[in-house]
Amino acid sequence: MTKTTPSSEAAKAHAATELFITTGEKEYSDYLLSKTDFITENIDRTGWFIGRAEKKLGNTAFTNAILEALKGYRASLDEQGAETPYGIPYRPRIWGAGWDIQELGYEYYFLHTGYSDIFSAEFIYNSLNFILGCHPGLNTASFASGVGTKSAIPGYGANRADWSYIPGGVISGTALIRPDFPELLEFPFLWQQTEYVLGGGSSHYMFLVLAAQQLLK
Repeated sequence: MTKTTPSSEAAKAHAATELFITTGEKEYSDYLLSKTDFITENIDRTGWFIGRAEKKLGNTAFTNAILEALKGYRASLDEQGAETPYGIPYRPRIWGAGWDIQELGYEYYFLHTGYSDIFSAEFIYNSLNFILGCHPGLNTASFASGVGTKSAIPGYGANRADWSYIPGGVISGTALIRPDFPELLEFPFLWQQTEYVLGGGSSHYMFLVLAAQQLLK
């Protein structure tokens, strides 16, 4: 039997959201309404995608529950963001937190566009600024190789043995050596700091750039 986890339940809710938006079928709206408690209790996982369905559902009780949960989530994000001078939560683990911050900015875009009265655009801009060099440590290079006057070169990519890089590759970025030493070495064999990924890394970066351009028009 497959083990149920908050991540798997959130994935089901996300799938039901997309299917409901696409088809409008009652099967999916009923499923979402039946998961109101889970969705609101895990709003940090579900908030960014549920907004599009919430408006289409037109269920007052569901809407009120979602709005209340989102206000609490915004307060939590503000509290975490105030812990650093970068205006975003920064809690790196083994590797740099760049990808997590990009993912947060990506999800936050949907929170802002869906509920601009609760979520301002600042987290989106702050996430992008962090990736482009406004991050801790002496090495303030952009995490996107080839983007900016100083960027992550070399990178942990297919050509790392040549001490080279892949233009547009986005690294995980500055790691935190316990207890509080930020480190981003110019060294291609530290996957914890300079590894490239396509899904999430580069794609979230490109999304954030396009989102910022759209919002600043």
